[in-house]
Formats: sequence, C-alpha cells, structure tokens
Amino acid sequence: MKKISDYIGEELILIQPSLFKREFEFRSSNELIAKMSFPKFFSSKAIVEGFTEQYEIKEPNLWRSDVEIFKLGNDMPFAKYKSTNFWKTNGIIELPRGEQLYLKFGAFKKSCEIYHSNELLLLFHNKFSFRNKNIITIEQKSPLIDENPWVIMLAWYKILQQNRKTSAVAS
Repeated sequence: MKKISDYIGEELILIQPSLFKREFEFRSSNELIAKMSFPKFFSSKAIVEGFTEQYEIKEPNLWRSDVEIFKLGNDMPFAKYKSTNFWKTNGIIELPRGEQLYLKFGAFKKSCEIYHSNELLLLFHNKFSFRNKNIITIEQKSPLIDENPWVIMLAWYKILQQNRKTSAVAS
C-alpha cells in the first residue's frame, strides 16, 4: 500500500459516483484509495474502507459538533475531532499519541486545509459539479498523515455534514 505522501504531484479526488447513494470514493488518476459510505440514508455514521483498515466515523451527540473515530467493531474511539470556534470553521483532530492536526474550513465549508504546527499539509478544493467533488492537493510529506490517512475522509465527512445541515436549513 502506498503512503499518502507518495501521491504528491498527483491529482487526487473525492467524488460521489452516484447521486442516489451516499457513497464516496477517494481516487488517484488510476486507483481507488478509499471508500466512505453511510449505511443508512439519514444516518450520521460513516464507514471508511481503505488504507488497509476499516474505520467508523460518527457524531456521538446530536447537540455537539464533536466527531469520534473508531476502528470498525471497537467500542472505544481512538481519535476525536472538536470544533474550536462558534462558527465551526476551525477544529482540532486529537490523534492517538497526543499529536494534533488543525482543520480550517473555507466559506460554507466547501474547502478545507489541514495543518500541523502551522505547516499546511493538505488542501481540499471544491470543484463545481452536480456530484460532490473535491480535489485534494498534498502540499508536503507528513508522517502524521501517512500514519493516519483516515484524516482525509474525516475532513470530507465534516464537509458533507455541513453541506447536509445547510441544505436542510435552506429547505
């Protein structure tokens, strides 16, 4: 399995192949790297398959914006995401060994930047499409991203959840 850092210089995309299914693919130009699906249509729980593991991402509490990450089948989360401001445009991912990554979302959570110690590691850029589509740019090699590649799918999860909440309010 290639490390995420090995994809520097390649165009990586996150896309929803079918409008009728809540399934999303993280792809390079010639391979499927990971998949994320929501088992139930209205569920906030997502299953991530790829990176040689399976993970579960879910919001443990309806009233808070925290997210917990589990290895599939485990009852205890090994990582957490917490929003750090009122508008939920910034957040921290608490990794298993006490390390932290910082997420900064753009306007309407259509884009996202992932930082470690003020160094930009990953950049999500929304490309207008009728199917949810984001281009991922790897800005620099990072052992933290290589050890925790599910972080990419967590950022995508947060983008999708915000888009879903925004469209529910607009209806």
